[in-house]
Amino acid sequence: MLATVRLDHLEPVHELNRSFLGFLQSQARVGRDCMGLPASAQPPLRAADGALLDDVARFPRALFQVRCDGVAGAGQELAADAERDARYHALALSILLAARHMSRQSPYQARFLLGLGVVQIELLRSLALPDLGRLAAASDVVHCAFTDQDWLWRGILTDTRPESRRQLALVALQPGLAREWPQRRPAHPVT
Repeated sequence: MLATVRLDHLEPVHELNRSFLGFLQSQARVGRDCMGLPASAQPPLRAADGALLDDVARFPRALFQVRCDGVAGAGQELAADAERDARYHALALSILLAARHMSRQSPYQARFLLGLGVVQIELLRSLALPDLGRLAAASDVVHCAFTDQDWLWRGILTDTRPESRRQLALVALQPGLAREWPQRRPAHPVT
């Protein structure tokens, strides 16, 4: 009997990606902070329809990144950023709840699918639920993944060919992409 591959662990990532993309699109459409999304990726994001965003959300890794390791004393009150609205807080809280759950259930999946570091995983594992609400109110706790990889974002948002999507997914799943992947040069025109 053949074993079936279970991808249940990707469903929360896809749902969070879709929420994140919807929030980013609404920010881009009104000219607000896009949480590190490269400027070159903002026009295709503004123009994307719901079907494209659904497809992009199925990316096999989080398109967002959580920054919680710099928070000193997770139990202390955190000031809310005046620029952030209730929608950002709800998005950040959803992402933090899922990241905490995944960090407790499978640190490996938290590292691989969410891009969390060891310090972040340990912090999230130790937080109580009320701490997550305060952390979600902190400015810049959630931002775009791959902020220095504008070519990756443009490809995700514009190239719909299945083989290109698979290639982009494989590239994004490489450990340390955001730190170590070389900047891509634009293609030279054929003369």
